[in-house]
Amino acid sequence: MPAFRSLGDLSTTFLLSRQTATLKAEVARRSTELSTGRVADVSQALRGDFRALGAVEARLGTAAAEQLAIAEAGGLAAAAQQALGEVQDEAGRMASAMLELPFAPTAAALTRAGNEARAAFEAAVAALNIRHADRSVFAGTAADAPALASAEAMLADIEAAVAGETTPAGVAAAVAAWFLDPGGGFETLGYTGAGAMAPLALGAGETAAFPVTAADPALREALAGLALGALLAGPTLAGDTEARVALGRAAAERALSAQSPLTELRARVGATEARIARAEARAGAERSALEIARSELVAADPYEAATRLETARTQLETLFALTARVSRLSLMDYLR
Repeated sequence: MPAFRSLGDLSTTFLLSRQTATLKAEVARRSTELSTGRVADVSQALRGDFRALGAVEARLGTAAAEQLAIAEAGGLAAAAQQALGEVQDEAGRMASAMLELPFAPTAAALTRAGNEARAAFEAAVAALNIRHADRSVFAGTAADAPALASAEAMLADIEAAVAGETTPAGVAAAVAAWFLDPGGGFETLGYTGAGAMAPLALGAGETAAFPVTAADPALREALAGLALGALLAGPTLAGDTEARVALGRAAAERALSAQSPLTELRARVGATEARIARAEARAGAERSALEIARSELVAADPYEAATRLETARTQLETLFALTARVSRLSLMDYLR
């Protein structure tokens, strides 16, 4: 008899252990569904048909890639807008400083104004050589190259180009030719980029044009004015105060003449930014809709999950109590 009871105890213990493991798994499953809001067994919830879920997941992957491309496009346009604003500000400040020069300034005042214009030219060049997402913003398709040569190299070449000029008009014409003439110094030495980059992809077959490069006429005009003012810091027209004052005013006039084209250029970039913002809103809405659709396919019913969790817990507690009772009875049988 004791041996028979021992064999029965073993089978009972095995049965209770198996039921305990099953209930523990049920509790864990329902707890996961309550905490995540997703069914634990997706295959069962979809009855083995994953086509709808697969389509949603695939489109979500595409939407994520599109959002990344849109974000990069937005960053590129924002960087361009900021740089253009800096160039416009530098040109405006330089023009104001030159126009505020007295009619008979000292040589030191003219040199100081020239140094300020040179610093403004260097700042403008640095702004146009800005990079975003590891690409040169204003170099067009030459993404790895700076848009412009160094300010020092350009000013050295410009000083050499105007070395033989003896009048403010001659110097101003030579600088204008260097920057604006086809095949001039700007195109052969100054601009180191290439043609305009391709339109920016915004997803859903939409694109946004980004035709701005550092070779844009508005930027060349602004740089010409800044470079003209920077010549006052060097030997150009040295010793002729009246001519140097006239040169400063010519620099101011050219920088001011670039203000309106620069504003138009910034407006074009602003239109691109607005287009990108609309695409960003569209892509965000689409991704939200896809995420809702995915959730609906694999969402767990919180009421059902909570009810089943409570039922499993109750059954598990009951099983624990039964196991403890059987264990005590078995021990008493053994001690008899």
